[in-house]
Amino acid sequence: MALQIVQVHPTAIEIAENIKIDLPAVAYIGVDDGEIVGSGGLAWGAGRCWIWLRTERTRPEYAIPLMRQTRKLMAKARQFGETNVFTPRDAAYPTSEKLLKVLGFEMHGIEEGLEVWRWQL
Repeated sequence: MALQIVQVHPTAIEIAENIKIDLPAVAYIGVDDGEIVGSGGLAWGAGRCWIWLRTERTRPEYAIPLMRQTRKLMAKARQFGETNVFTPRDAAYPTSEKLLKVLGFEMHGIEEGLEVWRWQL
């Protein structure tokens, strides 16, 4: 079965993935063969718009749907009046830097020990 990306209330992600989302957010889950394989969305906090992606497992065939979803999220951020979207880079994934560059993000700086990347309209 193919990856399906579905909009959900952030509380659904909190329950399904046992994480806390304590910012206003627009949230999505990725479902493959009836199993939640990841989540993502936009969140607003600390005066910024943030994008996140969390995966439980990855497959090469997820790449195109995830890139399309990221573009949709950037369009949604623009609809909300955002001109910048930020994300921390997860250094645990060696390909995360390349992925951020492909998606149009640029290194913004180091904040609280994390690389923060920015997408700018």
